[in-house]
Amino acid sequence: MTEVAAKRPGWPSRVATLVAEFGEVVTVDTESVVVQVGSTRASIRALELAAGLEVLTVTQLVALDLPNTDALRDDVESCDAQLSFGALRRSDPEGVTTDVLQYYTFPAGSLDDMPLLTVLHMVLSAGADAAQQLSA
Repeated sequence: MTEVAAKRPGWPSRVATLVAEFGEVVTVDTESVVVQVGSTRASIRALELAAGLEVLTVTQLVALDLPNTDALRDDVESCDAQLSFGALRRSDPEGVTTDVLQYYTFPAGSLDDMPLLTVLHMVLSAGADAAQQLSA
C-alpha cells in the first residue's frame, strides 16, 4: 500500500491550529507537524491510505535514551496497558539503551475540529503522562 499525502487541503495547518494549545508547533512539510507536549514531542502526519481513507498518524517520543532494563520493560508494559488509545513501545528492545515511543493511527477524514481535538488531546496527554511515569 502506497502512502500519499492526504488530499484534504490544509491538513497540517488545521492540525497545527488545533494542537497549538498543547505547546509549540512546527510545520515540517506538506503532510506533517511536530508539537511539543510537556517533555515529549509528537509528529502528527496526514496520509491518504486509499481513496476516501484519510488517517492521522501520531508518533510521540515519550522518553529518550533510557537504560534498557527489565524494570523499564515492565514499566513500559504497565504504562501501555493504561492507554485508551495507541501503543507504547521501546524502540530497541535488545539494545543497551532505548527510546520509548507512542504510536497511534486513526481515520480522521470526517472528523470535525472538536472531535479531532478531543482524540489528539487524549492521545498526546496520555503520552505526556507516560513520560512522567517513566522518568520518576
